[in-house]
Amino acid sequence: MLTKAKILLLLLASACAPWAIAGDLSPGLWEISLEARVPTETGWAPQPFTLTQCLTASDAKDPSQLVSSLSTQGASGCNFAEKNYSGGTFRFAMNCGGSYGLQTKGTISFGANSFNGTISAVANVGGKATEMQNQVAGKRVGGC
Repeated sequence: MLTKAKILLLLLASACAPWAIAGDLSPGLWEISLEARVPTETGWAPQPFTLTQCLTASDAKDPSQLVSSLSTQGASGCNFAEKNYSGGTFRFAMNCGGSYGLQTKGTISFGANSFNGTISAVANVGGKATEMQNQVAGKRVGGC
């Protein structure tokens, strides 16, 4: 399951990047959680993964800063294939090279102090394409 834990971190990195693109978010300390499920492995149901991240005013304008700060071993060359921000909702597709060949698509809705959304991903796990369905949420919990 260690491999799947690494993929969760990759997904979290891709999830954090899109919400950071919005100038509407408040800088500060954010609590971010990700709940992942693998539809083909009904017995695998990890606890939600949570971390705190300081979001600076600069981070809110440049999602690439968060992608690089949250990168995980095995992920490289992460690039947005699509990104569309409209009306408080960000839709994206992002691909990462490296040993997992991660491909993600997601929709995240946000306000100044919170966000939530869904992310689907396909990763190469042990030579097999593995699909994951994820729920991501965040809330501003204070200053950095």
